[in-house]
Amino acid sequence: MQFNESLVALDIEAVEAKAVIDLLAERLHAQGLVSADYGAQTWARELQHPTGLPTKPFCIAFPHADAQGVNQSALAVASLKHAVRFKNMGDPDEDLDVLLVFMLANRDPEEQIATLRNLALLFGQPEKLIALQSRSTSREALTWLRRELRLGEDGKGAAELRKGGSLGA
Repeated sequence: MQFNESLVALDIEAVEAKAVIDLLAERLHAQGLVSADYGAQTWARELQHPTGLPTKPFCIAFPHADAQGVNQSALAVASLKHAVRFKNMGDPDEDLDVLLVFMLANRDPEEQIATLRNLALLFGQPEKLIALQSRSTSREALTWLRRELRLGEDGKGAAELRKGGSLGA
């Protein structure tokens, strides 16, 4: 899974969820990780299957599209200066004010489920959300997330280790 400093955006000013999705999709596309229309695919999916989660002390979202359009699995993250509204995954009629957005681009559906599970477990802990939100640079946020998600420099994580891969240095 690709995850690097240019895929971490801090203190983003956005007025709506679509703008955040477009920004992260553009960063993924700039590295050739997804197709040019991945942002549109992700937004279309978000409208049908919301990804907002009512975590504490603030809400998060995990927008993603299907594997079509993904060239290489990746994670992009945005920390927002002001909350934007995403619909609640568990209650699509409810709006959530989201401050952290994790855009997933996974080629393998099983990998996507594992990544979502790992992120959900991590951010079910309020102190972890606060710790990530308090990072002042993209490099700090990247290093913190790699450690917490057990991603090596090469982007391989625990799921790949179970499949026989190895962590980078």
